[in-house]
Amino acid sequence: MTLERLNVQCNKAMPFVTPIGVILGLLLGSRLAPYKDLSTLFFAIITFVGALGISYRQFALALRRLKDIFFVLVSAHVLLPVLTKVVASLIFSDPDLVTGFILLSSIPIAVSSFIWCTIFDGDGPLALSLILLDTLLSPLITPLTIRLLTDSSVIFDSRGIITSLVIMIVIPSLLGMLFSQYFPKAARTAVPYLNPFIKLLLIAVVVIHIGQLSGKLDFSWLYLPLALVNLLVIALSFVVIWFLATYLLKADRASVVSMTYTGGMRNISAALILATQFFPPRVSLPVILGILLQQTFVGFLGSLLFSSKQSKSI
Repeated sequence: MTLERLNVQCNKAMPFVTPIGVILGLLLGSRLAPYKDLSTLFFAIITFVGALGISYRQFALALRRLKDIFFVLVSAHVLLPVLTKVVASLIFSDPDLVTGFILLSSIPIAVSSFIWCTIFDGDGPLALSLILLDTLLSPLITPLTIRLLTDSSVIFDSRGIITSLVIMIVIPSLLGMLFSQYFPKAARTAVPYLNPFIKLLLIAVVVIHIGQLSGKLDFSWLYLPLALVNLLVIALSFVVIWFLATYLLKADRASVVSMTYTGGMRNISAALILATQFFPPRVSLPVILGILLQQTFVGFLGSLLFSSKQSKSI
């Protein structure tokens, strides 16, 4: 099998990557406890590889598109978190569950959104720049959003969240972009070889943190409304951004694709790490369901909004 074909197959497997991790984590349980510190390293590697696709020059050029960038950041970190809180609060009275949904909507843009942007012929440089800029701002935006929107009875470690985001996301992103700037040929050559490895690391991150939750959470009827609200929030996020980008900004199709996916997808694996380390166990419930549903559902939504064309893959 050629490298290109392997990457195509890996991209097709995206909807199943994190659910596999959830199942393995539940099966292995507390036996994974000695490896919990490795998840931060694994996630830092994932972020580093994700940043290899853009140089400082490309980033600077994309930043000139201030209107598009401002629209996505405001939508992703103001409009959608508020909308998510309203929806979750109307359905759940438990502040921990509402906090879980707020956490999901407050974390940085998913690196995997670039894969979906590529599949549906989006604007690659815009998507990468949004991912990187949002990543760099995350230690400020994420704790602030959670603090402003969560119930005051929910206790969490803001300083710990900021430190984790810097270690897992900000520093690896800067290093990846630095490597891409000074060794562009090596970066372009390495990414296709690293992509399958990154999928395995993503599974490992999910496995380790689901294993930590095993035994602390009970399966019950509650999972059904949590799953339905997750689907509703994901759908609303996509449709709202798509509608505004199309009819308010009147952006071209490629830009709409990138704005919809970057604005609508969140780095749920990072949310899982934060949820297990800095919040009560029940906060993790919406995150776990989000991990199971996001990758599958966003593919379906993309097919509805942008057609099912999948002529490209990274």
